[in-house]
Parts: sequence; C-alpha cells; structure tokens
Amino acid sequence: MGRSVRASGPIVDGRALKHAERARIAIQNDVAEATFNEVQDLLSGSLKNPTGYYESRIRTNRARTSNELSDSGVVYGPWLEGTSSRNQSSRFKGYATFRRATRKIESRAGQIAAVTIRPYIQRMNAK
Repeated sequence: MGRSVRASGPIVDGRALKHAERARIAIQNDVAEATFNEVQDLLSGSLKNPTGYYESRIRTNRARTSNELSDSGVVYGPWLEGTSSRNQSSRFKGYATFRRATRKIESRAGQIAAVTIRPYIQRMNAK
C-alpha cells in the first residue's frame, strides 16, 4: 500500500526563489544607498570650501549583479580621494572618503541586510 505526499508552498512552486532574488536586489540597493549617504556625510565634514559640484556628481550606478558608487569621473576626484600621483608630490594626501565609507558600511552590511530581508523571509514562509 503506497502513500502519497502532497507538497505545496513557496519553495515548491518557485515563489521562494523569486523572493530570494528580490531580496538580493533590495539588499544590494540598501547597502549602496547607505554607502552613498556615508560618502556624502564624510564629504560634508571634510571639504574645506565646498561648492556642491563634487558632491552633486556622486552617483550610484545600478547594475544587475552589483552597484558601483562613483564621482562620475570628476577630474580632481582622485586627488580628493588621495589616489592621484599629484598627492605624492604635495602635502595633501587626500580625504580617502570612498575608502573610509566602504570600510564603515562593510562593518554594517550584515545589519542592513538583516533589516532588508525580513519581509522577504516572511513571504517565503507564507503558505
């Protein structure tokens, strides 16, 4: 005498996979937004005579598998960051804004992800 089992739910019907992909994108976007905000905060405390131009050029470029934060190629961006060869020959070593923001957000990325993923986990657990 054979028994049959009927399985249903988000894992079986594929909804969980869709929710997982949406969660990945949402986490990616939230971490990028936090990094953008951190760069802006650091710049506001670092720039001596801000005109607003450099800050306005900072963008998050969203791609399917990753997000990239950049200064849109502002010619003096590497000098402000401290990665230009000009920094080697001057007393100004740069603000390291992007590097500092990256380190700070990397330490908080798990917390950001934990908050972002909650509603997606609830959807994956739904019947």
